[in-house]
Amino acid sequence: QAKDEAKTGPVVGRVSELSYYPVKSLRAVSPKTVSIGERGLENDRAYMLVYPIPLPVYKTSFAPTDSTHRFLSQRQCPILATISVHLDSDSLVVNYGGDKKSAGKKQITIPAQAPADAKQIRAGVWGDQVLCDDMGDAAAAFFQSIVGLETNSAIGDEGTEGDASASSLYKGVRLVAQSNQDDRRASSEFTPLHAKTWWTNSTPQVQLSDGFPILIACQASLDELNRRLQKNGDAPISMKQFRANIVIDGDMTPFAEDKWKMISIGNQLFSVVKACPRCKQSCTNQVTGEVSTQPLAVMRSFRALNADSKEDVFFAQNALPVGERTSIAVGDVVRVLSTGDPVYK
Repeated sequence: QAKDEAKTGPVVGRVSELSYYPVKSLRAVSPKTVSIGERGLENDRAYMLVYPIPLPVYKTSFAPTDSTHRFLSQRQCPILATISVHLDSDSLVVNYGGDKKSAGKKQITIPAQAPADAKQIRAGVWGDQVLCDDMGDAAAAFFQSIVGLETNSAIGDEGTEGDASASSLYKGVRLVAQSNQDDRRASSEFTPLHAKTWWTNSTPQVQLSDGFPILIACQASLDELNRRLQKNGDAPISMKQFRANIVIDGDMTPFAEDKWKMISIGNQLFSVVKACPRCKQSCTNQVTGEVSTQPLAVMRSFRALNADSKEDVFFAQNALPVGERTSIAVGDVVRVLSTGDPVYK
């Protein structure tokens, strides 16, 4: 039935690029085909880097259910954009190419599975707490040696600039994997009934992405953004700066995807739930790690909720897989099955 439903509705384009990010905030892997699992694209944000949270002054120790760590991202550490990852069934191969801050290249091969005696860590990802397995001291030392090169950093969502406080926390950076015991779920506020499980009324599971399992972007919208950037005297940017999972190309009006509610890609159904608010990470070049003021500065002129907004600018759409999980491929036909009012939150 899902396959039949996926073949109704007007064709708006085709998939031009697929990406998954084995380690949150590190470089993408861009295959021709990806499988959709219960938590989203298989192997997408299966791992992340975390740093230790200082013990609050009103506590003498962390409780067993407290988060003791928080996720580390390009918002605090732009150098993460220069680290590439290859993941297979047995290992995670991580490469750092070196830059002007580094003496040279670094590489490590890490077993894909956490050690049998791995320590479990409770880590914060925005408003969620995620149960994670520590990937070991060798992996931690490797990443500490790289993120420690980042001198202009801010640890914490509202972090203080400068490397005095950051350097002490970098010493505790760890690579973790989402535990099989973890049951993180998408926000019920934005999950429509048809995207929930009928037997438990639960929202879909989520890996270590910011909040939803899949991010969809459209080339027509990037083209419009780049037109405005160039009109402003700025260089065009790559779609990679928005770190989408699925890029759709076709003869579309820019930002038509704001009104999509249900789409099909090949035989897979997706519920499009809300626009994605963009932060300063979208200003980080995903090859060099260099940070600029664009595209946020230009986006505030036409993609903000209000003229004074510094964060609430929107690009790309968060989505949930619906029904039977299949696979999707570059070249798959994209159909819009229903539309409605945009959701900007």
